[in-house]
Amino acid sequence: MAPGTKVTASVSAACAVLLLETAARSLPPLASPLTTTLVLRLVQLTIMAMLLKGQFTQGELGSLSPNALRQAALKGAAWSLGFGTFVGTGALILFLAGINPLHLVRMPLPRDQSTLALFFLTGGVVAPLAEEFFFRGIVYRLLRPMGVIPAIFISTLLFAAAHAMHGAVPVTQLAGGLLFAVAYEKEGHLAVPVIIHGAGNTALFTLSLI
Repeated sequence: MAPGTKVTASVSAACAVLLLETAARSLPPLASPLTTTLVLRLVQLTIMAMLLKGQFTQGELGSLSPNALRQAALKGAAWSLGFGTFVGTGALILFLAGINPLHLVRMPLPRDQSTLALFFLTGGVVAPLAEEFFFRGIVYRLLRPMGVIPAIFISTLLFAAAHAMHGAVPVTQLAGGLLFAVAYEKEGHLAVPVIIHGAGNTALFTLSLI
């Protein structure tokens, strides 16, 4: 695929995602917020995959061959384990200092079991897939010609801004965005940040149950 064609496909996919996001926020809800988010992310993911299917080659989004996916999964797991160890060490230090680290990560979760399962599916699987496809697979790669450092920081700021709520600084998303972008730059396969993102979200949700 020619460079100009790749950029056009990426920009088209980004525009489609943003238009759907704007429409979902502007139109009256047709279902619960959780169901709406799940359907929206699935539609966005499908559109991005269709427009960028030709870019799943080694060195771009990453090969879809079984061996490449297996290697990406192992690397994603290794990154997740390393980051989890780092965060766990920090949490232990806070605990020894008399601060309960769980208070910093707890979030409200659905009480109904079926809704909770849907929450884990959406936040632990579908949303990480769609968000990594957009922020790393599209935004980061469009910014990459500017240089690695600008691409990492700008894509991270956009990722964090998309998750900002009530004026609070999205510290978790800033740290996560940096990690996801660095992992993608180093490993060269989109599946790596997807796995780290999904594992991180699932860990946060699980800790919120404690």
